[in-house]
Amino acid sequence: MKLIHIWILITLLASPVASFSQSGNFTIKGKANPRHNDKFIKLYYVNDTTKITDSVIVKNGRFKLEGHITSPTIGKLGIQEGQTVDFIDLFLSKGTIRVSAPDSIRYAHISGTKMAEAHERLAKQIRPSETKLFDGLNTFKMMPEGEEKKAFIAKLIPEISKQHSAKQQIVHEFVAENPASYVSLYYLDKTALGRLANYETTYPYYEKLSTELKETPLGQQLEERLLAAKGQLTGTAYKDFVSTTPEGKTLSLKEVIAKNKYTLVDFWASWCGPCRKENPHVVETYNAFKDKGFTVLSVSLDDDESRWKAAIEQDGMPWYHVSSLKGWKEPAAALYGVRAIPQNVLIDGQGKIVATNLRGETLFNKIQELVK
Repeated sequence: MKLIHIWILITLLASPVASFSQSGNFTIKGKANPRHNDKFIKLYYVNDTTKITDSVIVKNGRFKLEGHITSPTIGKLGIQEGQTVDFIDLFLSKGTIRVSAPDSIRYAHISGTKMAEAHERLAKQIRPSETKLFDGLNTFKMMPEGEEKKAFIAKLIPEISKQHSAKQQIVHEFVAENPASYVSLYYLDKTALGRLANYETTYPYYEKLSTELKETPLGQQLEERLLAAKGQLTGTAYKDFVSTTPEGKTLSLKEVIAKNKYTLVDFWASWCGPCRKENPHVVETYNAFKDKGFTVLSVSLDDDESRWKAAIEQDGMPWYHVSSLKGWKEPAAALYGVRAIPQNVLIDGQGKIVATNLRGETLFNKIQELVK
């Protein structure tokens, strides 16, 4: 299947923002690099439940697209560039949206409507992170199959995690400052990854959104997803796994739980900056409550044994450690739906999950409350 077709399928999953604003006509007026002359530039969006595709040929570096929407919605504007699609998200609402793309569509300057301009402000902040990821993935796609490509993706995966964390932090700050902007809701939904990450990482910012935003279809869908994510693990029975310790021995989660009142299963990696920053908080909590039935089982998503062991020593983590050294293919991580790190699961002595993603003072306070 061609990349353009894959992109179209992803695009058509976009959700309209019904009842968020009045219906109206929109116009996109654009300037593009002359290299795009005589090429089709395409717009994909959903109006209510109708999937719409529109296109126009770029002439003399300019193009114009028009349409009607019953409420603001998200569209994708793009053009085929070799084996990839150069595209950008647009917030379509009543009025004229101006797109200036002297080089890449992806990094175009957007102006016109309030929604488009709000998006532009956020885009400028997250663009450095997205650029690193986009360039890295493009390089990977163009590399021939072989050991060099495998080594490249092994280095790229940690960078993806790092840049996602940076992007997520920027989005959270934007949400706090712009709680009534649909741009906030859209990116909050877009950056909420993984079953564990969703609730603990995202819900505090979801609560900051305006009531009007929460009542939109996307707002309701995000809340349902967050609450479902919380319910998927908290209150349910743990899932056992067996992995390998730094000493080369096998260790099961079941064994650790049997010896303690509360076990924190902590997913991390030596290359994960946010994980390393969080480790001192975990060490503090462990030292404070290790004599009261609390322990930690750290599951590393490393694939380099020496770096894994070095990080354990450097961060002073004296508890249980295991890893299959398979990176993101770590079986224990897959078992708990881990798609981003750091993440953790707190399990009581009966094998019930009592909390997820406890960090910093929240972790300390929770354990203090439980072991009274």
